[in-house]
Amino acid sequence: MIATATLKIIVTVLFGLTIVWLVKILVKQEFETLVRALLVAVFFGVVLLYLQQTKLQTISWKDTKQIIFPEKTLALAYVKDEGRTSGAKYVRYTFPAPTGQEGSLLGVGPRLKLTLDPNGRNYHITDIKPVNRILTYLGLPEVKTGVKELAAITGRLADVNSYRWEDYDGRILILERGLCQDKDGLERYHCVVSITVKDRY
Repeated sequence: MIATATLKIIVTVLFGLTIVWLVKILVKQEFETLVRALLVAVFFGVVLLYLQQTKLQTISWKDTKQIIFPEKTLALAYVKDEGRTSGAKYVRYTFPAPTGQEGSLLGVGPRLKLTLDPNGRNYHITDIKPVNRILTYLGLPEVKTGVKELAAITGRLADVNSYRWEDYDGRILILERGLCQDKDGLERYHCVVSITVKDRY
């Protein structure tokens, strides 16, 4: 992490050196490197413009990566269902299969990143970023830690594909995963089938 003011000075110096490089190219008529110099000048100019407009006091590598390679905006189709089970109130968000694929095991739900357990049977959520992107899209609080597949904890076959956060903003978060397929049908991947948030009591 670096202070924005410091980074601004560094980029200003680099931008100035690039301008000097451009002038040198024009004076010596070395036009074979003109396009490259122009691209570098535009890059540093854009970065400098951003730094002058940003309100961030510090810039991290994560911020820089987000600026250069912004993530695609999520566009998720889901069905929201509210009710009660055993007296506890719940809200469930289901990501259905596309029209025409009812009854199919393959949907187009949001992608998950999972880590295979050394036992070769269970998949765990260790990278929470994809989960938090979905939760943010739904207007829900983020999770702070990853979790093991519930079946690895309970040993029950019924808990395969389930993940449970016991202390989620004072409630319980349950995520169900499934197998999805991209629109072109070329790739299958682990995805979120449903997310349920329910009261503890």
